[in-house]
Amino acid sequence: MAINYVVTKKVDTSKGAPKELYYATAKALQKSPVCSVDIADELAQRSSLQNGDAISVLTQLSAIIAEHLRQGRTVGIDGLGSFYPSICSEGVDTPENCTADKVKLSRICFKSAPAFMKRVRSARFVSLQLRQMKKSSKKFIE
Repeated sequence: MAINYVVTKKVDTSKGAPKELYYATAKALQKSPVCSVDIADELAQRSSLQNGDAISVLTQLSAIIAEHLRQGRTVGIDGLGSFYPSICSEGVDTPENCTADKVKLSRICFKSAPAFMKRVRSARFVSLQLRQMKKSSKKFIE
């Protein structure tokens, strides 16, 4: 399996004059996601856990991570990485006006562990545009 991408044009203004450059970007419509049941099946195959136990662990893991993130803590999982909360607020004129009611959670961030990143980096990449062009040319030739 490979990671699908498309090439998109973006304007780079970082070095003064605008310049159009092309970048690989992840395709919005990816393959179907892997769900908890699928992961539980794989965990059960690779360990001494039963399928139901694995699903229970995944469900509880989510709740435990959420609770620690609500407390403002970073959650590190060996071999996987760290989850941490990211916050933002409205801009205000003075520090005193930056009160708790103006602060909100903007997202949950994930920083992968180096070993995890190394495993994923071995992925192959496939251009969806080139694949579609090849299919189109085959239809045209036939």
